[in-house]
Amino acid sequence: MHICFISVGGFLHVGAYLSYFREAGHEVSFITLSPSPKQRVPTYNTGLGGKYSGTEGQWKYPISMLRARYLVRKLRPDIVHTHYVTSGGLAGLVCGFHPTITTVHGSDLNLNLKSKVWRLLLKAVFKHADCVNTVSRDLREKVNSLGISSGKVRVLNVGVDTDKFSFLSRQKVKKNHPLKMVDTRQLEAAYDHCTIINALAVLRSKGAAFQMTFVGGGSLLSSLKKQAEEKNLSGHITFLGGVDNNLLPEILHQHNVYLSASLRDGTSLSLLEAMATGGFPIVSDIRANSDWLENGVDGLLYKVGDADDLAKCILRVRDNPEIIMNAAQRNRKKVVEEGDRKTNMKRLSSIYENLVSQTERKTI
Repeated sequence: MHICFISVGGFLHVGAYLSYFREAGHEVSFITLSPSPKQRVPTYNTGLGGKYSGTEGQWKYPISMLRARYLVRKLRPDIVHTHYVTSGGLAGLVCGFHPTITTVHGSDLNLNLKSKVWRLLLKAVFKHADCVNTVSRDLREKVNSLGISSGKVRVLNVGVDTDKFSFLSRQKVKKNHPLKMVDTRQLEAAYDHCTIINALAVLRSKGAAFQMTFVGGGSLLSSLKKQAEEKNLSGHITFLGGVDNNLLPEILHQHNVYLSASLRDGTSLSLLEAMATGGFPIVSDIRANSDWLENGVDGLLYKVGDADDLAKCILRVRDNPEIIMNAAQRNRKKVVEEGDRKTNMKRLSSIYENLVSQTERKTI
């Protein structure tokens, strides 16, 4: 099967799709709408050069999409898979190819549902697509709210490598001993690290012992370091910056608790990585997280943006450390069943085959 992927060049997780299907023996092509890191499959950059970001270069995308249309007609793949409705999805609409599957990842839908113009564009993309893939049940419901039938929508996340992110049974945390906590989200506004730092300041004021590690780069690194210094937390917080993904499993193994303050999300792969390795999640109470965690059993959910509530959750774990051990195996099992990369890619492959078969029958 010849599979053609279309996305912006900076889409972090596209490499997982490209690698899996290339290694599975399929012919894989990648059309990028903006400059892309080097990939191990034939890559066609339709971008115009220069910067592409939330504020720069957006005017270039329509031209990139027209170039993508030309390439799709030239490559003649069996199926096109687009990522992010607002970029790759629109390109898929412009290409007019069938069968096309488009994947919704979260912010592409969440940030645009209230816009009348974007609602019209989103509907057009979803109606054109032969299948809409959402990475969470919450996103599926939002797609349905635009008048798209449930039968057209499949919930499936890209998953994590559960062999690489192996399970490690933690030593029992002794009551009132320092908790080792980690956050692996990019240091950007959507992940609200300020709330975590404010919660840590509350813990310090109560005399609680802890060590916190932030893993990841981002535009807010300097301001977050400054915030930590102003709250006299420098001795309790480590900012590692961006690290190689191959180092993440060991980093997660070294910590007991995983924190995330995300304001919105699809299925968080960072959360799945933490769950797979046996870390205990304390995360914001958004639908993307509550779909994976039963509050008080698999993890703890706190009010979005509420530093005091987050601090209470951390203290609850400190005072009842057995909750960490009780949740670990349950969370690992859940990720293996619903968030394993190889398993989910095989499911995606079956979706491709059915779509290609249905399209062939229609053309006979």
